[in-house]
This record gives sequence, structure tokens and C-alpha cells, in this order.
Amino acid sequence: MSNAVGKSTNKSGTRLILTSDPYPPPALGSSPIQQAAVQSFLGNDAKAIACLEAASNNRSSPPILILLGKTQMKARKFMEAVESFRKALILLSPNETNLYNVSEAAEVFYLTGLCYMALALLLQVYKGAVEDLTMALRIDKTCSFAHYNRGVCYQQLKEYELALRDYGIVLLLPSKKEIDLKVLINRALLYVELSDHHNALQDFKAASLRSPEDATIYHALGVYHHRLGQLQESVEAYSQAMQISPFFLDAYVGRGNACMDYGHTHATKQAQRDFLSALHLNPLCSNARICLAYNFQVFGFFQRAWNQFTVAAEIDSKCWKAFEGRAVINLQMGNTYAAFQDINMALKHHPVSDQLLTNRGVINQFMGDKANAMKDYQRAISLNPKYALAFFNAANLYFYNRQFEQACEHYSQAFELDPEDESAVLNRAITRALLRKVPEALQDFSEALRLNPYSSHVFFNRANLYSSLRQYRNAEKDLSQALLLQPNDALVYKLRADVRGHLGLTDQAMQDYRTAVELQEALEG
Repeated sequence: MSNAVGKSTNKSGTRLILTSDPYPPPALGSSPIQQAAVQSFLGNDAKAIACLEAASNNRSSPPILILLGKTQMKARKFMEAVESFRKALILLSPNETNLYNVSEAAEVFYLTGLCYMALALLLQVYKGAVEDLTMALRIDKTCSFAHYNRGVCYQQLKEYELALRDYGIVLLLPSKKEIDLKVLINRALLYVELSDHHNALQDFKAASLRSPEDATIYHALGVYHHRLGQLQESVEAYSQAMQISPFFLDAYVGRGNACMDYGHTHATKQAQRDFLSALHLNPLCSNARICLAYNFQVFGFFQRAWNQFTVAAEIDSKCWKAFEGRAVINLQMGNTYAAFQDINMALKHHPVSDQLLTNRGVINQFMGDKANAMKDYQRAISLNPKYALAFFNAANLYFYNRQFEQACEHYSQAFELDPEDESAVLNRAITRALLRKVPEALQDFSEALRLNPYSSHVFFNRANLYSSLRQYRNAEKDLSQALLLQPNDALVYKLRADVRGHLGLTDQAMQDYRTAVELQEALEG
């Protein structure tokens, strides 16, 4: 059957998510690590962590991650420190050799142990605080400070339902404006932790009414409107943030990304203006430059996009996002070897990235190296078992190798992780048809049409299945619908001619054959 896996390249190579980096790059002559040392000395642990996180994002290495973990410990962010140390251990042992042979590993294990001990003590402190606050509330049930602080403790203990209850009570009690604002922001962040973006958005809206001059709240509104697909509201929120703070780079980049998702030329040009405005304010803003490059890519200006990615890489030679973007452009320009070099450079600076591994898998596939492509997909899955794209591309490779059972299993995983992905369920339908699992295949075709009623590929492939089952009337109906959606497809006319021949519709079949030949000759001419 045709059109089986025609979406592989799009899903891996070009469908990239652009996000706003909340921290602009450092000034020339001042590295993130140097900045972190200064900020840590001054007691600004949050800024020190931000500098080290930026350095880690650009180039993950054990020393940077260990320093980040130590700084997070100093700031009493022990869970984050454990995660930093875990990443450091992965880099210290990339080939899964015995970590006891790596000298730095001993220190990392020791620091991780200290974190776990501190976490245990913190949990006891929070539990003790909850008990004390509960006693206070038995004396005065209307004490909003006690409810608020107990809610914070519950949130730290990850007892989210109890935290939500206390936060809700605070908002019902007469209390100071400052407490209400803190409750709304804390509760919004709690909803984010629960992936409940709708309720998070409602709380940020309420917070914006209580603090209408806070640009960061409007920026948060822009982010969550965007995540919920509310593009107009997202653009308005980012615009409000820019009005309050005209030099707020993240607001320009965020509004640009929201405009990009409109998908039409006018909005994409507006996005370009926003990215250029951010670069006018700070020419060293890598995130704005990378977003501008992707904007050029959408317009088909591949050389301009390549130039912007190259400038971003020259500004910061460890910026893995620049190398990743240039790899995609090289692939689109047909320079597979350069794409492979760039994606390897990106992985050198950010080796624990499921997205980069998946993109390298696609490039390996283009180069004909299917074995290493599968290794990259499987490693991406091991790094992030919830990464639907890696499952999808691995399934495509199994399909090409005619390993249909494995392909079906991986398509199922991809669709479970991303239930809105029409391609995964369509490809699973085709795979099940080849396995002669007819009822399951028909069910998948129906699901694909529910997700996208205007997909000619779904109608064509279901018609193929009906034809193989000799259900020619159903096949003829689906092929006619496919031609309504895509009128100039010679292959569909040819198949409908065959089907109409089986139905005894000789004149109509001959007309379809003629049309198919005319379309094919026009295509070849």
C-alpha cells in the first residue's frame, strides 16, 4: 500500500518546538561559569543556578553539572541537585562501564547521598510544620497565614490535594492582597506540576488582576494560552508584557512563536518582526536568532536560515540548538554529510537529549545506516520513555524492514503517548492490514478519519483494504472521496478504474484509466 509512512521526515526533521529561554546570553568576556561564581559569592544562588543551567543547556559536561548540583544544594534545592548529579553520572559513563572505575563518580555518589539525607530531614521538617500549623488552626480556623503556610508545606510534600484545599480556604478568607497573590501564583505552579494548564491559566489571570503591573505574570499568561492553543489570547498577553516592560526579550520571542503557530504568511511576517526586535535590543540573544532562523526556514529561505544558525554558533560555539537547527537545514538542502556533522556537534554539547538522538537517527536513515538509526531511536526511548516521536520513527524503520509486529507495537506506543497523532494511527492501520488483522485495521482507519476527516491518504489506504477483501462498493466510495480531497492523483484514478471494472462499470472504468494516463503523462512531461 502506498503513503504508508510518508510523514517520517517531517516528524523528525522539521517539526520542532521553539521555546523561550528565560535567560539571555552573558556579555562578551564573561562566561556563565564565571558569572555563576560571582553570583554565588554574592549570595544570589538563584542567579548562579540560572547561569549554570544555561551553561549546561549549551554544553553538558560532568564538571558543570557537578557544580550546578553543588549550587542547588547550597540553595536547598536537593531534588534538582540529585537530577544534576544523575546526569553527571550518565556523562561519566557513556558506555555503561563500571562507574567505580571513574574517580569523579565517588564524589558524585557522596553528594547524592547528602542530598537524600537532607531531603529526609526536610520532609521531617515539613511534616513537623504541618503538625504545628494544624494545631494553630484548631485554635483559630480563620487564620489565613496558617492555611497558606500549611498549603506550602503540603506542596513541598507533594500532597497536592491537601495543598489545593488550604490554598482554596485562604482565598475564601478575608486576607491581605499580598497573600492572595502568593496563593494564586503558588497554586498556578502546582497546577503546572499536575499538567493542568487550564486551571494554571485561570490562576495566572486572577494574579494579573491583583498585580496588573507585573510583566512576568503576563508572560506566564502568554505561555499557557499558547500551550492551550489560544493563540490570540497568547499574543495579547505577550503584548501586554511588552507594554509594561519594553525591554522584555522573552515577551518578544514568545509572541513571535505564538504568531508562527497561526500558520499564515501575515502572522509569520509579524513573528519575524518580533524576533528582529529582540535582536535589535540584544544582538547576542541566541534564542531570538535561532527562532528567526526557523522563521526563514518556514518561508523556504534555507540559505538565510543557515546563515542565522551559523551566526548563533559563532556567538556561542557550545550552543547545541544552533547546531541542531543547522543540521535540519543542511538535510533540507541535501547536504546529508554536513547535517550529520552538525547533529554530532550538537550531541557533543548536549549528549543526553532524546530529541537530538531522534534527529540523528533520521539523518542516519537518510544516509542508509539503518542499524545506527535504530540505535539512536532506542537510546532516545531509553532516555525518555514518553517521547512519542522516537517510538514513531522506530516504528517506521521496523515497517521498512518488514518487521510488522514490532512496527505495530511501536506505533501503538506512539499513539498512546500522543493520541492526536493521525500519522501514528494511520500507519498502524496499514500495518495491521498487512498482518491481516482486518477488524483492528478498520477501527484504526476510522480513528484516523475522526482525527482528520479531510485526509485523502486515509480514504485511499482503506479503499486498498476494502479492495483486497473484494468489498468493491466500499472501495469505490472511499476512492471517490479521496479524489474529492485530492483531485489530480493518477494512482487513485487507476485504482478506482480497477474497482469499477470489478463492479461492471466499464465506461466509467475506461474514463478513469484515460484520466490516470493523462495525469501521469502531464507529470512526466
